[in-house]
Amino acid sequence: HRLEYVGQGAAPRPCRGPWHRRRLQATVAMGDSDDEEEQVDPAERALADLPEVFVRRNELRDDLFIKLQLICVGALKKHKMQKDVAQEIKQELDKADEFNELIGKGPWQVIIGRSFASSITHEAMHLSFFDFPKFQETFLIYKSLGVQST
Repeated sequence: HRLEYVGQGAAPRPCRGPWHRRRLQATVAMGDSDDEEEQVDPAERALADLPEVFVRRNELRDDLFIKLQLICVGALKKHKMQKDVAQEIKQELDKADEFNELIGKGPWQVIIGRSFASSITHEAMHLSFFDFPKFQETFLIYKSLGVQST
């Protein structure tokens, strides 16, 4: 695929999947005493805490897109500089097995900013272009083509 994107291009569309509206479901465990103890699954809490996302284009599977959002939000909260955020996201994607199912293909590329232009070539079904309005950042994340020898 060859695509051209402009960071401030077409109007984004809001993406609020079922994980956004999911309420935290507490599991109540009864002990020997009458005290009730609430336990909240950490994954459920992380999904419930995801900020609103505007998806411009996404070709990733839904489960990978959710994991990608969690990685991005974690990096945004951990780092202040865009280059550090991008580096952490790239490292996480390059080492995670579920994001590297295509054997022998290129590495992940991460572009973060408020305004940028890009012309890219990427692996099919390995592209995500979205905004987190809360953080005022736009993300273009894709898996580049593997090196081809001639």
